[in-house]
Amino acid sequence: MVHRLGCGLHGMDARFKLSLVVAAVLFNVVLLDYRVSLALLLAAWTGMAASKAPFRHMAWFVLAPAWAALPVIFGLAVGLGQTPLIKIWHLTVYREGLAQGGQAGLRVLADTAWAGLLFLTTPFTEILAALRWFRVPDVVADTLGFMYRYLFLLWEEFSAMRVSARSRGGLSGWRREWHTTGTITAQLFLRAYDRAQRIQQAVQARGGV
Repeated sequence: MVHRLGCGLHGMDARFKLSLVVAAVLFNVVLLDYRVSLALLLAAWTGMAASKAPFRHMAWFVLAPAWAALPVIFGLAVGLGQTPLIKIWHLTVYREGLAQGGQAGLRVLADTAWAGLLFLTTPFTEILAALRWFRVPDVVADTLGFMYRYLFLLWEEFSAMRVSARSRGGLSGWRREWHTTGTITAQLFLRAYDRAQRIQQAVQARGGV
């Protein structure tokens, strides 16, 4: 792998950054200490800010895992513990469960932030090359490459379908918007399945499988 010219995190070898991310995730999972998770989270955010990554891209790596972590935090808060903290309707939030859920959510945010640091400072082709250098099976690297390639195509189709629905008044009002978005998502999954079958047939015809 050729060292890419640049400065700061953008100029580091992808193999080194990938090793750093794996080490950070392992520390976060093994040590199970909220202080370690918080330190890793702050370090990743600092690295993303120092790399001058677009703010909306940084925010995506914060907000997306937060939505996934909130149900886990709430479930642990109302399902574990003995010390009542607050009561929400028929549900009681316990101090111990909230603390455990907060630690779990913090670990998720830290791991995702380090993944964001890698993806925002490294071209995906270099990440794939680093994975192959570490002897990751070719089928895994090729699958990741296909996923990355067609993720943007599916997003473009989704955006185009939403623009078309908006021009027809399908997004007026939150109820209609939710219904239309669900319909578009279902159609998108069907198209993705059909596209996957066509790609598999094309690869098989070329002897790739």
